[in-house]
Amino acid sequence: MDRSDDEPDELQVWRVLSEAGLVEIPLDEFAERIRDVKRIVTGRLFDLLNFNIGVQERESAAYSLGTLKELELKVQANAPKPPDPSEM
Repeated sequence: MDRSDDEPDELQVWRVLSEAGLVEIPLDEFAERIRDVKRIVTGRLFDLLNFNIGVQERESAAYSLGTLKELELKVQANAPKPPDPSEM
């Protein structure tokens, strides 16, 4: 039996995120990291489309891009606003 089978879903998600190094990212760097990952996934998807191989991987990459975009929008919506220079 895999050790993840004994973990509640929420703990398993946090463990996976932590192992991927996503939990320790400072909030102000998160949007940049998302853009980096999107660029990498987009490049891989481009390769898969050009060579017309890996249908399942293409679908997975496309789905991942959609998920990354949703995450990016949520991070942007919750990001602290920079101070207004006119208020300084």
